[in-house]
Amino acid sequence: MAGRLAGRTAVVTGGSAGIGQEIARRLASEGADIAVADVNPADETRELVAETGRRFLGDKVDITDEDAIHEFAARVRRDLGAADILVNNAAVVLLADFEHVTLDEWRRTFAVNVDGAFLATKAFLPDLKESGAGRIINITSSSYWTPPPPFVSYVSAKGALNGFTSVLAANLAAHDITVNGVAASLVRTATAAATTSEAFFEQTVRIQNIKRVQMPADVSGVVTFLASDDAAFITGQIIVADGGSTRR
Repeated sequence: MAGRLAGRTAVVTGGSAGIGQEIARRLASEGADIAVADVNPADETRELVAETGRRFLGDKVDITDEDAIHEFAARVRRDLGAADILVNNAAVVLLADFEHVTLDEWRRTFAVNVDGAFLATKAFLPDLKESGAGRIINITSSSYWTPPPPFVSYVSAKGALNGFTSVLAANLAAHDITVNGVAASLVRTATAAATTSEAFFEQTVRIQNIKRVQMPADVSGVVTFLASDDAAFITGQIIVADGGSTRR
């Protein structure tokens, strides 16, 4: 097995499409076996991972369901072995300004973006402790620092995920587990292209230093680095990969 992640098992939530799918493919290309938890079928991701020669497990899982995510963790352990890498990528985006967000919508946004990361981390923590080189990578958003008006619930949830990342890094350092976040900008995925106007993509590019639309590979490369031994001394950080739009 070749690659920086050879012999390791990586779990990606929300890995059936978009950013999560590209993360799964990229981690597999570096030698990791891949497990995907998603509410949608991950057949396409399965094919991409198969092309790398790595093993794959994909299950339909609601990550806001505590029992379901623990059952999934048991299946991963049985079929692929103990997890070494957890990528909390699953997310929902609600486009509505504050006055039009209902309490149910607010709670759903936090349930997937924040509770899902909490529950997945709880479920896989025993494996990550045993790994000796456990990695938790949370996919957050640079919109936390430059929030567009109609994203109040999404930006608030990603802000909570940033805080979770920071505190968890301190909590788990004694177990040689690193915890980091990757804050992306507006990434062109099939879902984003279908729900976002070209004008908004163009507006985003205008405020970036790098004058092109961000693609999933721009996120997966950072995730792969953080999952590797090259990042063994990096923890509690939010790596902003947004083409310089925030220039933090």
